[in-house]
Formats: sequence, C-alpha cells, structure tokens
Amino acid sequence: MPDAADATPLRMLLVSGDAALHREAASAGAQLGAALEISPDLDAAIARLLGPDAIFSHVLAAASLVPADTDALAGMVDEVTSTPTRLLLLGAAEDRGPTEVAVPVPNAEGIIAGLRRTLATRLGDAVLTAEEVRASLQTGNLRMRFQPVVDAATFQPLALEALARLHHPVLGILRPHDFMPIAIVSGQEGILTGLAAERTLLDLRPLSGLGGLYFAFNTPLTMLLEPEAAARAAEMCVAAGLPPTQLVVEVLETLTTPDYGALARAVERWRRAGFNVTIDDAGPRLPHWRKMLDLPFTGVKLDGSLAADTPEAAKLAEEIIKLARQRQQYVIAEGVENHAAAQRLSSLGVHALQGFYFSRPLPARAVPLWLAAQDVGRRPGALPLDPGGGGGPAPRR
Repeated sequence: MPDAADATPLRMLLVSGDAALHREAASAGAQLGAALEISPDLDAAIARLLGPDAIFSHVLAAASLVPADTDALAGMVDEVTSTPTRLLLLGAAEDRGPTEVAVPVPNAEGIIAGLRRTLATRLGDAVLTAEEVRASLQTGNLRMRFQPVVDAATFQPLALEALARLHHPVLGILRPHDFMPIAIVSGQEGILTGLAAERTLLDLRPLSGLGGLYFAFNTPLTMLLEPEAAARAAEMCVAAGLPPTQLVVEVLETLTTPDYGALARAVERWRRAGFNVTIDDAGPRLPHWRKMLDLPFTGVKLDGSLAADTPEAAKLAEEIIKLARQRQQYVIAEGVENHAAAQRLSSLGVHALQGFYFSRPLPARAVPLWLAAQDVGRRPGALPLDPGGGGGPAPRR
C-alpha cells in the first residue's frame, strides 16, 4: 500500500446481487478501512455512477457479466466517474488493461490483493504504434461512447454524439487524439471510420425510439468527398432501422485547402440522401471557416476553445454565430463545463450546448438511464434541421 500521505481514500462500489460476494467485499473493506456501497445489478450501478457524488476509487463486478455489460460498466468507470477509478473483475483470470484488473479468487484475500495491485500500478512510457492500432481494430476493440447535446434555452436533450474509443491491452482506453493521427498517417482512416459507423449504428439500434433524438457521427472530410459514400451510409442506416434524417454527419477537417466546389457538391449529395451535415470545430483551428459557412451545411459546431471566458473567445464565437444564423445554419457550442459558460454561450445565440456540465460521454447502456434522470415531464426539443433543403434551416429564435 502507498504511504498514508499519498493514499487516496478507498471507496468501493460492488455490483452484485450475490450475498456471498457482499460478505467477502465487506470483509476486505473492513480490513482496509474502505467504505463499501452495493448496487444489486448493472442498471442500479449505472444510475449510481451517474450521480453527482459518484466518487469511488474502485468498482467491483463479477467477471461472469456478459461482455456487453462489462464494456458498459468499464465505459462508466473510464468516462463518467469524477476521480480515477479502477474496475476489479471478480473471478477473471487475466487483466483487460491497466484500469480493468482481474481478481482470480473472489474472496476477501483476493480482493485485498487486487486492491493493493491497482494502487501500485503505474503506466510507463509506452508508445502506440500503427500496427497496434491496426490490431486493435481487427480484434474488435473499438468502442463507442455517446455524449448528450441539449437545447441552449431549456437544457432539454436534443441529440447524442458518437465518440470513438480504442481499447489497448496495456494503455487501456484511448481517446481519438491518441490514435486518430496515427490512423490517418498509416492509411487506416477509412477502416476506422467504417468500423466506427458500424459499431455506432449497432449501439444506436435500441436507442432509436428515444423521443426523436438526433444522433451525430464524425467523419473525415476525405470520406465525405467520396462519390458513393452518402449512398452507402444511407443503406447502412436503413439496414439498422435508423432513417438518415435522424443522423447528423459532423465533418472533421483533414485537408489544408479543400476544393470548395467539390465539397459543396459532396454536402449536397449527403443532404439529398437525407443526412444533416455540419462543420465541426469552427474557430481558431479552422482558419477558413468563413468559406466553409458559405457552403450548404445545415449547421456548425464551435471549437471547444470558444467556451472559454475570455474576450477573444467571445468575439470569435459571436462572429461565427452571427454569420451562421444569417445563413440559416444552427449552431452548437461544445466544451461547456459550467453554468456560467452555458449562460454566456446561450446569450450569444447558439441553439444547442454540449459538454461535461451536462454529461460526460456515456456507454449506450447508460443513455436511457441518463435521460430518465432528466426532467421526464418535458418533451425533447428539436434541432432546426432541414436536410433536404438547398441552404441551412431557419433559426428557431
């Protein structure tokens, strides 16, 4: 165990309805001076982890959970908990990564050993390689998370954005900034995007009836420009039981100087296929955003840096919002981490907000529970979308 000065207070959440496991975990907790809470099943655990005081050092769960449930719980531990949290898999033979640790013998002694091992774990200077990215994609280690987008005036849920995660056996769960540049340089961008689309549609199928929510999906500009991409994407949506009109394609800019004529034609193809198409990360990282706004996009998402409380961020955000609304394009602000930012951006005229203040990215299993925790008396809002039109939609206000 670490020195007392370095130790994080142990607070465990056990996910199990097994009374024998309750006793073993309680015994381990008593010997270590750790607090223990018990959730009888996965849904109860997810609801607990969505709470504002979900501060746990460890989550314990039986390795006998079906893989989808284990992935959902791991997603909650990795994305949602407000402090670094480890997942102990009781009865598992081997670790699934640095944050998913096996406890082969699920008794009090085994649990204590697992706790001690996680507290001693430190990641080294491991480097992710292109071959490791390829292997992770080929072995089905791509995961999707879904972050809610809410109405700027009412905070009602409007949409969910699909965000990719890559599970690495040593490095754990990796975010796009960790693996996307490697995928692009090594020519795996198309494979990654295709697999992410398939996994997103699979995860969204049971969520498709949730109050008319839209679902946003990121695609690189190079993929958007492919002549047959819109038709293929529409076929995938129909096969998954999701109408293209319910999908928002967020374009990731990967070309320094795009061919604006070709881009305009590509956007029109996607819109004729029924999709909504938006510009992602408009702001200082997208120097030609003014030219992009002249194209027939349905909306624009502000770069997260424009949520900062600075005169420079406010000035640029206001300029983009004004031009977008003149072009009848809706505006989403991301990176919203507190109420002040939400109020400030709403006052500038954005239509929708996204950020940790409302929710962290969630595994698909947690989305219905998050929605249930919102104001159930209200109907979901609606983005002002018109995917088939020649220009952007009319602003709502």
